[in-house]
Amino acid sequence: MIKTRGRPTEKILVTMDTKQDLTALKQPGERYTDVVARLVREQKQQDYISYLSKVAKNGDFVRMDCDEEYVNIRDEVTGSAPRD
Repeated sequence: MIKTRGRPTEKILVTMDTKQDLTALKQPGERYTDVVARLVREQKQQDYISYLSKVAKNGDFVRMDCDEEYVNIRDEVTGSAPRD
């Protein structure tokens, strides 16, 4: 294990094709670790968006306007609540 910038690192073996793919995905100034971290972050974001889309499509939701507490808070915030 090697330490860079105070953070432990580990080597990962990849095929030459994968290295070429990573090289093609590198942005100016990026290291391979930056490319991999960016790809992992983007995948996690995409997975989360997919999850939210699935919930939105298949979820069982209740209209918020039916909740009295929500309506009161909304009216207070928007200034449409009756004034004393």
